[in-house]
Amino acid sequence: MSSELIAIQTALRDRIPVPDEEFDAQFPKMQRYRSSVHWTPIEVALRVAELLEPSPGGRILDVGSGVGKACIVGALTTAATWFGVERSPPMVRAAQMTARRFGVEHRTRFVVGEAFLVDWSPFGGIYLYNPFAEALFDGVIDAGERRETYLDEVHAVERKLAEAKIGTHVVTYHGFGGDMPESFERVVQEKVREDEVCLWLKRE
Repeated sequence: MSSELIAIQTALRDRIPVPDEEFDAQFPKMQRYRSSVHWTPIEVALRVAELLEPSPGGRILDVGSGVGKACIVGALTTAATWFGVERSPPMVRAAQMTARRFGVEHRTRFVVGEAFLVDWSPFGGIYLYNPFAEALFDGVIDAGERRETYLDEVHAVERKLAEAKIGTHVVTYHGFGGDMPESFERVVQEKVREDEVCLWLKRE
């Protein structure tokens, strides 16, 4: 492990933010062009991990986890196990490789798939960072079809949340495109970087 990697790992374990450019440089170069727009900033990831750490069962689901940045930060700073589901195989491979580099492969798991087809019941915490928005800008698919697919995915997540166990913690950043079910109470709402981080708890 390089001295730079050790320094990043040590700082994050002490919950000290590191520059995003330094952390993002640990991922494959071909993936980094997304980082400034689609990757969770370190400052946000640290707060997300802190809010989700008390989640029941110690298992966290990151919906649309990309290269796994939030999961890796979470695994470095909490005792929870972080599970990322992402539809892009290259991003999942990048997440798995980088988790090994940081030594957190035993508390992270990344799979290729559609998040709304995964069983959410084992997870006491869920992270949503506007997971379907990127697909709206896919120029290969007709704009109307993209919008329809996006709404179908958002509604699928709304249904998943409605079925979540009492006590489930959900953290959103830039939302997820839909509305939280009425069974969730927002207990934290704070400005972090250019948007709000919100913690929601599932009540009876």
